[in-house]
Amino acid sequence: MARHDWQPNYSVILKHGDIESRTTMLVDYGAELSLISLKVGQDLGYTLADSESTLLAETIGGRVEYVLRNVEMTIDEHNLITPVAWLQTNTGGEQLLLGREVVFDKFNIEFRQAEEQIIFTWRESLKS
Repeated sequence: MARHDWQPNYSVILKHGDIESRTTMLVDYGAELSLISLKVGQDLGYTLADSESTLLAETIGGRVEYVLRNVEMTIDEHNLITPVAWLQTNTGGEQLLLGREVVFDKFNIEFRQAEEQIIFTWRESLKS
């Protein structure tokens, strides 16, 4: 059995207020929402409101707590606002996920595993 170890990671800029962070996110067709870690959210300046409740989600690694945040994202010079799940549980990992909501509506995304390449095509440029 052959195994291809490439992971479809893509460079993304996350922004909140005046704070900007260039990072790499795993493009995950199976994820409805994009996901950022507790640390990345804190680095962007996010805080919890006093009365804010966390939500629970089941993942491969078990149950995690999160809150929703809208993040300004830049992908290939295109800016968009997308909801993300900001983890409230320190999972020990820093893997960020680029999920379907908003992102997959704004871009056609082509996976070329043999070339270890992902191609994002802005959908607005496809309209005649």
